[in-house]
Amino acid sequence: MKRYNMIELINTIEINPLKYSKEDFELPEIANYPDPEEYFLKFTETASRLTLNFNEIRKGSSLVNIENIDDESLEIIVAAKLSEVEFDDPDERGFVLSFDGGIVLKKDDEVLIQPSCCGDLENIENWEKVTENRASGWGEIWIGHPWVFYKRENGMISFSEYTEANINEVKDVKTKFGVEESEFKDELDKVIQHQIHFKNRVLNILKKMNIDNAEKISEFMSGIK
Repeated sequence: MKRYNMIELINTIEINPLKYSKEDFELPEIANYPDPEEYFLKFTETASRLTLNFNEIRKGSSLVNIENIDDESLEIIVAAKLSEVEFDDPDERGFVLSFDGGIVLKKDDEVLIQPSCCGDLENIENWEKVTENRASGWGEIWIGHPWVFYKRENGMISFSEYTEANINEVKDVKTKFGVEESEFKDELDKVIQHQIHFKNRVLNILKKMNIDNAEKISEFMSGIK
């Protein structure tokens, strides 16, 4: 009998391939391809013509595992991100927001939690709080909006459906699924190390480009020190 890994946490960033292309392309509209399989094939066909190489975490997603981004593609992504840096403003010099994206949680190879709107790499801090929180009730993980609730109990961590409700306003939180706390901690340690490695890769690129405040900018971009 095949044994699946129970859970997997993945660091991802959100990539729109058009943002990094030097050519004029138009991605297919999802409304024109109601069949997800057909849309994915069309999307992949178009994206394959771009200069950026990537593989989404699942069909139709724009989230990419940071461990799967090659050096050439990462240089293109970092260069595009630098366009957001206000180098000439003394109050904002070197400040840039983290890459959009965040942690994806898969269980038995199925994506159960992924970053929402306004989620970014810095949200890894919120996942760390899951194992640090000693409260017995439900808490909130900010992954963008909508977000999810979690609860630690008897060596298990339970997660809710996506929600935009305040935790204090919900009287009866429903559990969507649960994972073993020990396994979750192991996976969390793994993605923390992956994110630190990603920061170091970004730092090397910034140094290669002779960017001032490279260390600080790499921390901002990667969402971790």
